[in-house]
Amino acid sequence: MISFLIQGGVVLIPILALSVIAVALIIQKSVFFIHIRNRIEDLGAYVIEGLRSGRARQVLTELQQMNCPEARVLLAGLQARKTGQSQELIGLHMESIAMRSADQLEKFVPYLASIANLATLLGLLGTVTGMIVSFLNLKVSGVSDPALLAGGISQALITTAAGLTVAIPSLLFFHIFRQNVNRTLARMEIAASELLTFFSRQKRSGGNV
Repeated sequence: MISFLIQGGVVLIPILALSVIAVALIIQKSVFFIHIRNRIEDLGAYVIEGLRSGRARQVLTELQQMNCPEARVLLAGLQARKTGQSQELIGLHMESIAMRSADQLEKFVPYLASIANLATLLGLLGTVTGMIVSFLNLKVSGVSDPALLAGGISQALITTAAGLTVAIPSLLFFHIFRQNVNRTLARMEIAASELLTFFSRQKRSGGNV
């Protein structure tokens, strides 16, 4: 392993550092998304059905026990409505919670794309420097010795492979997390819209939560 690091050259050090950071971010975000996973597919419809059937208190209790962003948005809307706030203020409360949730969802995710790009570029840098070393050795020796070229070429291949090894999974998990973020944001928007629509219809019919 040590000889492998030595052959990879100085460029391999930041690549290894990026790999450690990438693994830490992937584990952290994976645990985060598992923790906020929603057990109910259409939470907005579930909440509205509970309100229609007169289970408002039970619905509030269930939402308070959930960790998913949709639950926090719907809970903010129900609590705002319970205090008698206007439709506009209810929407603003839910929007505020949604924006905070979106910030938590996207936290650290863009770093994985940056790590993938940096690792690839560092790998290419190692390739270039390795080839430069090879030709400098050849120039200094003045002899066409394959052994002199082998060291630089080996360094070039090691850093390129290391860079791609870090970049590929980083980019893969970036897209996976990005899709999870987009799906969660869409569910929050749909749930908030459904609840506001329900409140609007209820107001026109003269009902209360």
